[in-house]
Amino acid sequence: MTTGFTIAIPTHDRRETVLLAARSALAQTRAPEQVIVLCDGCTDGTAEALRALGDERLEVLDLPKLPGYAYGHRNVALERARGDAILWLADDDLLLPDHLERLGEVWDAGEADLVSSPAVLVHPDDALEWIGADWGVPRFRSAMESGNSNVMASVSVRAALVREVGGWDPAQPRWADWELWRRCLAAGARAWTTDEPTVLHFRATGRVQVWPDRVRQNTGWWERVSDPAALPGLRRVLRRVRAERDAAQADRADALEAGAQAMAEQVTRLLEDHVRDELRLGELAAEGASLRSERDGLAAERDALQTERDALRTARDAFQADRDAARATLARIYAGRWWRLRGLLRRS
Repeated sequence: MTTGFTIAIPTHDRRETVLLAARSALAQTRAPEQVIVLCDGCTDGTAEALRALGDERLEVLDLPKLPGYAYGHRNVALERARGDAILWLADDDLLLPDHLERLGEVWDAGEADLVSSPAVLVHPDDALEWIGADWGVPRFRSAMESGNSNVMASVSVRAALVREVGGWDPAQPRWADWELWRRCLAAGARAWTTDEPTVLHFRATGRVQVWPDRVRQNTGWWERVSDPAALPGLRRVLRRVRAERDAAQADRADALEAGAQAMAEQVTRLLEDHVRDELRLGELAAEGASLRSERDGLAAERDALQTERDALRTARDAFQADRDAARATLARIYAGRWWRLRGLLRRS
């Protein structure tokens, strides 16, 4: 099975860069069946410049301006697509010449509904950053719930599947490509990826770069992409970017592993401290029980002494009462002078 490709390019007043994007789509070593440019209310001569390329595979559609990113226009390309697979190319991105060739090798095997490729993000200073994930890997597929990992141009999808899931959602304010890929994957799309980066992505969002500089930068990269003599060197650069990314990921993995090991050692120390604390708590508990027993014994001895003291006080009080009574008796006796009678009786 030979898969046919449709490339759709949405654009609004970026004549210079969309011309480069279209040329990169038309210059594929595996030719697309059609390249559809969706002009969203363009007023800068974009349509005329594209038609001047004179390629019969190129369809330029003048469409009225829609709000925001005009996601609804992308469904127009879906309706007109003759290719089995379709991809949407940003108007300031570039495809390497073998982009469709590498995707086609996977598509022709007949086991895919969505095939992506890695991409290289080109920063304003020409620094390169490898991006992209294989959605055939479960953890990367699951990660789509939290964010998009692949640029729009790197994703080709079965046109029939996109139609089945409802196409682009015009109501989305941003990131409608991410929302569309999620619906495709949720529908059970069989996803594959290629090994080589074949998309140069010039991210527009947040890019601090005046338009003439952007045009010069894109033009310079197009010259490298389109020059057969320069292309091998460019591929070596892109592979080095991947090697650097892999090395950075390996370093990060090593750092994470070292951090995990340090954390495990810390947890072990904390557990050992906990065990020692538990043992110490046991010793303290036994010591506390002994002290409480001794305290209770002393309290019992104190209570016995207090009882004995109270008994002695009671005996003392009784003795004092008896003594006072005896004294009172003696006092009464002496007060009665009976002792004189006793003397008289003795003399007689």
